[in-house]
Amino acid sequence: MAGFSAVMHRFVRHAGGMMALLGISAASVTAAELPEYEVDSQIRLCPMASQSFAYDTGYLKNFNVLVQGQDDWLFRSEAELPEQFGPSQEGLRHLERFARYLKQATGTELVLVFQPTKGLVHPNKLPEHSSVKFSWPYARSNYLDALAKFRQAGLVAPDLGPLLDEPSKDKAYYFKRDHHWTPYGARRTARIVADRIRQMPAYQSLPQKTFETRRIGLIRKDGSLQDAARRICGQAWPSQYVDEYRTEVSGNASGGGENALFGDESLPPITLVGTSNSKGAQDYNFAGSLQEFLGVEVLNVAVAGGSYDGSMFEYLMSDSFRESPPAIMIWEIPAYHNLDSGEFYRQVVPMVSDGCQGRQPVLQNTTAVKAGNNEVLYNGGGQFLELPSDEYLVELQFSDPAVKDVDAFIWYVFGRKDRVDLEYGARVETTGRFMFELPAGESWNDELFMSLDLELEAEQVSDGLTVTAKVCRRQDI
Repeated sequence: MAGFSAVMHRFVRHAGGMMALLGISAASVTAAELPEYEVDSQIRLCPMASQSFAYDTGYLKNFNVLVQGQDDWLFRSEAELPEQFGPSQEGLRHLERFARYLKQATGTELVLVFQPTKGLVHPNKLPEHSSVKFSWPYARSNYLDALAKFRQAGLVAPDLGPLLDEPSKDKAYYFKRDHHWTPYGARRTARIVADRIRQMPAYQSLPQKTFETRRIGLIRKDGSLQDAARRICGQAWPSQYVDEYRTEVSGNASGGGENALFGDESLPPITLVGTSNSKGAQDYNFAGSLQEFLGVEVLNVAVAGGSYDGSMFEYLMSDSFRESPPAIMIWEIPAYHNLDSGEFYRQVVPMVSDGCQGRQPVLQNTTAVKAGNNEVLYNGGGQFLELPSDEYLVELQFSDPAVKDVDAFIWYVFGRKDRVDLEYGARVETTGRFMFELPAGESWNDELFMSLDLELEAEQVSDGLTVTAKVCRRQDI
């Protein structure tokens, strides 16, 4: 069936040429107006696609395992057909602590956009029979329960439940064979999120502008899932086409436009952090739709390929956040991330108050580091300091900003040991700076810090690499 795909690609290309000859622009033809044919492609995933061992590269592991739905839709069993959602009770406490401290320290209120999975939104496209266990009613109930728990913990989490009950008609929320939402899905979500933000007291005083959204052409999508199928099975599907949109300030903008006349270049009062759904190789106009429905400028700092945490790490350590924290931070997260990582919260909370910056460290040392294990801090040398684990944090600054992956080992006076994996995604822009809280909790509060070891892989170590390690008091307690 690869021949069928090639024929369709040639047809679309020649159709575009014919439109040009007739003086018709691509932007004037909508996806709905493109010719459609009832063709049974008869493409079926090969048996190898159902075997976990076939997903044997870092890239393919993101698609384990592919499941073929109806009408040539593809799903990922682990990411798009889960039945459980949201963090554990402990993870929820960490998330609530982060949101509370973010508001306390900077005045920024967190809005959690917990995007429903493909299987939740498009149950009518699921296979009638599959070896993958998935109960839509059960998954739906658990997803709605996760949203309710976020709200019970005091978080602002817009109710995206209505998206689960919408039948797919002319427009689909997700691409058939890709893991991203379509521009329609992004816009539909933005409407619900904006309606919730408009109810927040923090929104009421924000400078208003008028935005307009217009259609600018078509997005051609050769989906990531169909690319994974091609790599495993050698099979190909035709491209999918949807309408593409852009949002801009309208000519009669009010409120904020006056400030611009006087040279006010302050950053927008709302920031969007998130994934490639919000900013990527193709723009689904989520940020633009938010601006239209809110009437407020939105700073989009999402990172493609950064997972749920990459853009948050990058933004909280940026000059933009330190110098002008937003009134509202929108965090777009696909719901297959459970937000349960204790290591994430141990890093992100001290980032809110900029780690040890502006504070006197109780311990500090600069030393050269090599591949393998390195002791970089020692609480001794004739002057032992009593440093309870629950009261302090560690900050690291490498001389090379390319360092993005470090394992930290914390040793305590009576021999206890803690490990923290510090890792930034390859696409996350960093400065070689890391920070994390020492462990806290009933079993840790009486432990006294003794030393810190760092372990680096050879590819992380450049010639003359050094690190400055500090221990300073936490600000969130």
